Amino acid sequence: MSPLLTHLTNLEDATSRFPSRVAFKIPQVNPQTDDIDHWTDITFRQFLLDIEHLARYWLHVLKESNGIPQRSVIALCLGGYKYIDVVHVYAISRAGYIPQLVNIFPNADYAVIQGPLEQANARAFIYESVYSDIVRDIPIPCFTLVTVVHPNDYPLPDLPHVTGSDIAIIYQTSGTTSGKSKIVPCNYTWLDGCVRKMTRVPSDSGKVDIVSWCGSTGYMAQFGGLIGIIYRTSCTVQYRSGHPSTSEIVDNINRCQTKQLFAYPHFLREYIRASRTDPETLRALSSVDSIIYIGSGLGSDEDEEWAWRNGINLVSSYGKTECGKLLLSEGLRKSRQNYLKRLPGPSLIKFIPISNDSDLLELVVPPEAPECPDVSLRSSDGSHHTNDLFREVEPGSYVFCGRNDDWFIMHNSKLCDTKAIEDNARSTCGDIISDCVVVGNGRPSPVLVVEACSPPSPRCSASPTLNESELKTEIYRRICSFHTARFPHERITSPDMILIVPLGTLPRTVTKATVRRKVIEETMKEKLDRLFSGNV
Repeated sequence: MSPLLTHLTNLEDATSRFPSRVAFKIPQVNPQTDDIDHWTDITFRQFLLDIEHLARYWLHVLKESNGIPQRSVIALCLGGYKYIDVVHVYAISRAGYIPQLVNIFPNADYAVIQGPLEQANARAFIYESVYSDIVRDIPIPCFTLVTVVHPNDYPLPDLPHVTGSDIAIIYQTSGTTSGKSKIVPCNYTWLDGCVRKMTRVPSDSGKVDIVSWCGSTGYMAQFGGLIGIIYRTSCTVQYRSGHPSTSEIVDNINRCQTKQLFAYPHFLREYIRASRTDPETLRALSSVDSIIYIGSGLGSDEDEEWAWRNGINLVSSYGKTECGKLLLSEGLRKSRQNYLKRLPGPSLIKFIPISNDSDLLELVVPPEAPECPDVSLRSSDGSHHTNDLFREVEPGSYVFCGRNDDWFIMHNSKLCDTKAIEDNARSTCGDIISDCVVVGNGRPSPVLVVEACSPPSPRCSASPTLNESELKTEIYRRICSFHTARFPHERITSPDMILIVPLGTLPRTVTKATVRRKVIEETMKEKLDRLFSGNV
């Protein structure tokens, strides 16, 4: 039986092949101008050395000074967008511990992470200084993140013996759907499958790709994506912050020669819409080999049409924290439809009809699939049910239709596709709305909640001084034809069924900026009650 592959063996292999290649570009910001002066290069050899130095240090601190044995869970609370964050994740693994990646934001209190820490039985907590306010409530040893790696003389630890069923790393979900995060333990068999999948594409030894940061190191998307990037000995460019502005994206492409971008849909829509009025943004976005968007669908046919007509190669991907990446499109330059397909190589994932009278398919990961997560995340049939729905539009080609939660059961017990309503509103009203969400579960009809653009987009065809009533009427005018063709229980029936909220007030997840439908449904309950009782 071949040895289990890990993120550490993957890096060691890449370093042995191309030690002098640049693995990371780190921005150096001018304190006077607040601009990026240049990027510092970190080679693969230096990356590996930094990991080993930090592994020595943390073994000394955790085991020698605090008696915490190897194979204990060590919680890491990181911002997630810096080189040192990646080094810490790898170093804790290299020290023989199990890293638990904790995702919170600076003003959160201990109650936000208490559940995940207790579920994982974490023995220590390593945190970035910005999170220091919560440390006083944490009942385990707490240590500040190391910001600079210094060489030391501590011995490099031996890695403990592990089996495929032993836990290698612990992630947590973003809580997009439920509003509550849960831990995702990943064992070594799962990790081996992840490495083999992400390294399935042959590495071109003559090509050095420059790619952008994928997302927070605290999430699976960055961890899995980085495995493939390291295998190909590509170079990752670090942003100044987690969610770069359009101008930083353009500067990054121009000065670092970036060829592959990763973005969440909410931010990608901003970049694409900026390219409509700014030729330099359009030139930059169309110059890269691909822009991979992760998370939910882009949600706007109009934005995708613009990208296709202007040579912006959007690539859609689908994955889950529990399973890693599962589906990928060919990109707009190969296919205007840009349908999702299984990844290259053998695949055991299944698409199962949700009922006999529906063409909706749930993506299910059977227990024999390498992507199937820990048994704690499986259903009674042994499989992992993603609760994500698709339609097979061509043999082997799929479109994402949202989560089970995106399909309301209305007052008449029939289903309503909220994602389709939202996507239509974004496509037809993208110049006057920032974002939208559909609520109304169990109600007679759906309700569209809209964040208005402020000010409207430069390409806005309506008056820039619309008041709230006029804005609702204009939105309804644009979406009316779409709703006329829908079932009665799925229609926005009048401007009264459109609610306007201030820009930036829809609650979103911190990393993906995904609108949290259930939270909005709960906070707007009284307003919805009045709306459907006739007392608007």
